[in-house]
Amino acid sequence: MHTQPAGPPTGQPELILRVQRVVALPQVLVLILALDALGYFAGMTGWYGPVLRQPTTPVWAWPFIPDCPLFGLLGGLALLMMVAQRNWPAAHKRIAERWLVGGGGAALLVALAYGMAWLPGDAESLRGMAALYALLGAALLIFGLGFRRCPNGLLCVVAAGQIKYGIWTITAWLLFWRNTAALYGAPLFTAESILMTAAHVGLAVQGLLLFTYFVLQVRGALVALGWFALSDMVDYGPVAWGLGWHPAVPPILPLHFIRNSTIVVTWLLGLGMVVVARRVRTAEAGPVLAAAARRQSTAAD
Repeated sequence: MHTQPAGPPTGQPELILRVQRVVALPQVLVLILALDALGYFAGMTGWYGPVLRQPTTPVWAWPFIPDCPLFGLLGGLALLMMVAQRNWPAAHKRIAERWLVGGGGAALLVALAYGMAWLPGDAESLRGMAALYALLGAALLIFGLGFRRCPNGLLCVVAAGQIKYGIWTITAWLLFWRNTAALYGAPLFTAESILMTAAHVGLAVQGLLLFTYFVLQVRGALVALGWFALSDMVDYGPVAWGLGWHPAVPPILPLHFIRNSTIVVTWLLGLGMVVVARRVRTAEAGPVLAAAARRQSTAAD
């Protein structure tokens, strides 16, 4: 993954700068991280828990299964990294880096303990907890190791993933309400559907916010496009190939529409990022090329 530091964009609107200053407030940042962590644990034990607890679910598929809770967690860590990059002294960054790496290592040890059945519980519960702590540990380690470098590819994957899975969930629940209205005469506004829609609006907004902290690079955009194309294959590929690990979809929702819409979002978002990154690169290269031309002209004179 591209490891060139992701510098902040220049010439941002005052409104974005104000929002970033609010996010940098310790109490606001802690609240965001707490909500992301809560969403991670709730999603891993709730919506995605039954799949992760199945003995037939392969370990290699774990990173691709809990889309929304995992990217909520990753988004919180990415936001922490970028706020620290801009606002924290070097000593505080080193402390945060050590805590993330140490916490990641500890979480992986807990995952190993669950996976090896060293802790009490039935086999399915142990497997689910092993997945939860393994992904948590991996996320903490990745951000701990990249905390001061802010890899552009990692940031592109996280920001795009928050937008992609936010849109996916919002679309699914809007379709759920439309179909239940057609079936029952009125939309079925369950507490779960309302809460999850609101939470995933927040997920998508957090992804948009994260994009304001760094400059898109073409390689990072391609990394994100490649990751989500692979993720869509894992989610909706042929079951006979060991694929098809898509999120649970209520029977009232047509799976083909959900599949096609998420694939379309992947390519529109990925290619859009590539186009924007190329334009950014061209705009940044303009003054450099102009200066080089002036130097050549001066040398010729």
